[in-house]
Amino acid sequence: MKKIALLIILCAVLATLSSFAGNDQIGYVLVIDPALPDCAGAAWLGYLMERQVYIRDHADQYKLTPGIVIPTFDEEVEARKTMAQIWKELKEKDQGCKDRYLDELLPVHEADFMREYIWIYLRQQSWSGQPKDLRLKEFSQWQQLHLREHQSETHGNIKITKESDKSK
Repeated sequence: MKKIALLIILCAVLATLSSFAGNDQIGYVLVIDPALPDCAGAAWLGYLMERQVYIRDHADQYKLTPGIVIPTFDEEVEARKTMAQIWKELKEKDQGCKDRYLDELLPVHEADFMREYIWIYLRQQSWSGQPKDLRLKEFSQWQQLHLREHQSETHGNIKITKESDKSK
């Protein structure tokens, strides 16, 4: 039943198209690791959906050309915060939900270190300059206690597709 609900949500998101100049339609294809268990898959789907919403709402920050979207710093922060919150709620409802990565990410969110976490573990070459107000010294101390052997993970991507308006 959970997989059917996820599939329906995914189909609704995939059907989302945005109009841009030149009568082209921009589509967002969410690509998620099919091997993920239901609980973890739901959290990662939330991550991808938050990224898609962020991209749509901040389209001027992106080159919306076909292919995989490299997340901006703020996009990644918002998406991982959303995923951590979803994971927290899933675990409250089902104690059987287990995932090492997500279990380690949740305390990062609760300690309000997501921006620092993203900068240290997931930094992209395309990000220009270190964001202001990062608490890297405090995060480093916290990290030594809470993330000793932590490995970051990403189990999905967003692809941009374009379809020309054939009724020109």
